[in-house]
Amino acid sequence: MTTTTEIRTLFGGAITIDLPKGFIDASDFRQVPDNQEVLVRDDSGISLIVEVLQLATDEGASDSLDKAVRFHFSSLAHDNSASSFMVQDSNAPPQDAQPPATPSPALLYGTQLVRKFGKASEPEELVTIRVALYRLPSKNVDLVLSVNEPGEHDGSSSSPGQSAFVSACRSLCIRDWGLFP
Repeated sequence: MTTTTEIRTLFGGAITIDLPKGFIDASDFRQVPDNQEVLVRDDSGISLIVEVLQLATDEGASDSLDKAVRFHFSSLAHDNSASSFMVQDSNAPPQDAQPPATPSPALLYGTQLVRKFGKASEPEELVTIRVALYRLPSKNVDLVLSVNEPGEHDGSSSSPGQSAFVSACRSLCIRDWGLFP
C-alpha cells in the first residue's frame, strides 16, 4: 500500500517536512505557541509537534545525544501529566553536521500513560510517543519533533503514526537558519 505524501512548510517556510496526507494545522482551530508547529490527523488522535527549544543541559543532556533525547521524552511526559512513562528504544547517531546541513536526529520510541487533555475526569490511556531530536549546538537550540499516537504500537509497526514519524524524520530540512537567532 502506497501512502500519498505532501511537503509541509513550518515556521513560515524555514523548515519543511514530507508527511502523509491527512494532517491539518492545529493553529487553524486552537492557539499554538510561537515556538511550536502542531499538525493533527483529521481522522484519528495522532499529532505531530515540532518545537524550537533552548539546548537542554539538565540531567546530563549536554553530555550525550542519547541523554538529551531521553530528557526531552521525560519533559513531554511531565507536560502531558503522565502517571508513568517508559522508553522502549533509542538511537543517537554521531553528530557532525553544522549549518547549512540539517543534522541527523537522535530517535526515541516510548509510551506514556496519560489522561486526555490532562483532565482528571478522563480515563488514563496508553499513548505511543516517538521523538526525534535535531541538536543544533552552534545555535544553542534543540529542535524536537514528536508524534503522539493513541494506543501501544511497537517501534517497527506500520501504524499511521510510525509512517508519519519516519516520513517526517527522513525529510525534515532546515531551509532558513535565521529561524534560530
